[in-house]
Amino acid sequence: YNQALTIRQEIKDHDGEGEALNNIAAAYSSLGKKEQALEYYTRALPLRRAGADRAAEAATLGNIGWTYSTLGDMQRAKEYYHQSLRLRRAAGLRDGEANALIGLGTIYGLTGESEQSLDYLYQALRISRGINDRRGEAFALYNIGKIQASLGEREKALDVFAQALDLFRAIPNRSSEAMTLNSLGALEESSGDKGKALDFYDQALSIWRAVGDSYGEAYALLSLGKLHSGSNENQKAPDYYNQALALFRK
Repeated sequence: YNQALTIRQEIKDHDGEGEALNNIAAAYSSLGKKEQALEYYTRALPLRRAGADRAAEAATLGNIGWTYSTLGDMQRAKEYYHQSLRLRRAAGLRDGEANALIGLGTIYGLTGESEQSLDYLYQALRISRGINDRRGEAFALYNIGKIQASLGEREKALDVFAQALDLFRAIPNRSSEAMTLNSLGALEESSGDKGKALDFYDQALSIWRAVGDSYGEAYALLSLGKLHSGSNENQKAPDYYNQALALFRK
């Protein structure tokens, strides 16, 4: 990516330079280096704006918004997602509009604004279903389930998680399937059904290991450690926690 960036700069290909910067940012983000990702996304943005590709500009705005959210700056995250949403609506980019709405719904959920979060997520769900975007539909459903679970609406959460799970399996998206299984496990654990919770956590762990997602694997191990620490098999908890810690340290 750095070589591509140098070449694009030398030949004054500004569209290509913006794309290269965006790709470098995405690579840093995947490595968990959020500050470096933000730096490159921010450098890419004026080049995206100078070009003719509004979808690319909107995507970079959304990426900046998400990166700010991972850094804990929710106000800036909202600002960039709103910019992305306005641009996608103006350009008639329906799938992108749904993605921006899912991003906003997630951020508002994280800041405890559940009503606004659900409003954005249901808008995204309607759009995704209208354009037959199963991926968007699945993510909208999953995030609706997370909000409903946080509000104590167990049955509603179980229903939408089940719908999301079916879609992730059909697409297929194995990491998101595992994410949904893990959330189902947390929901069952909070309801006191530790047997069902254990089954869901074990399924999530197996999938994350199969796809080589070490962060997901560590997350499932933490869930299993927490579950066992409150059971008669609490001697197993330290082993799960130590396995998770070893993965986080990699």
